[in-house]
Amino acid sequence: MHFLVYFIFSVLLLCMQTTLLPAFPRLFAQYDLMIPFVVYLTLFRSSIGILPVILIAGCLMDLLSGGFIGIYVSVYILILICFRHATVYFHFKNSTLFQMVIILSVLIENIIFALVIFFQTSTLQFSLYSVSVLMTQFLWALVSSPIIYYMFDYVFNEIDKMITGGLREKV
Repeated sequence: MHFLVYFIFSVLLLCMQTTLLPAFPRLFAQYDLMIPFVVYLTLFRSSIGILPVILIAGCLMDLLSGGFIGIYVSVYILILICFRHATVYFHFKNSTLFQMVIILSVLIENIIFALVIFFQTSTLQFSLYSVSVLMTQFLWALVSSPIIYYMFDYVFNEIDKMITGGLREKV
């Protein structure tokens, strides 16, 4: 049942990502809304059912973005692999850990995008526009991550109560 909830939530985020955010390109600067969702699932939810959701959401994002095939799947799987056990090793407040991992994930995503562009063109071009896009993404990650964390935490705890009758999903 949790898989279905995660899948519906990811489709809603993908719809927002591909329809609403492109209407304001300078304001959001290609900020990937799936990163906070993948990070939340990776850090605070059980591993049952999140891998298929991440794979399907990555494939849908690859298809809808029109970019290099497999790049979003690769980014989301790398986030899952890198940060799956972060809560065991780092004992920060949940919202602080969430914020730090989102910022690192945005950096990982942009490094992978730069590597793919480098391998396709065999040139590395530096531009101030790309730096401004990266800084805008970092700013959005910094500002929106506490809000997104508390929203996800509230929504998924309420869904857990509805599904399991008050028993929280085992992390």
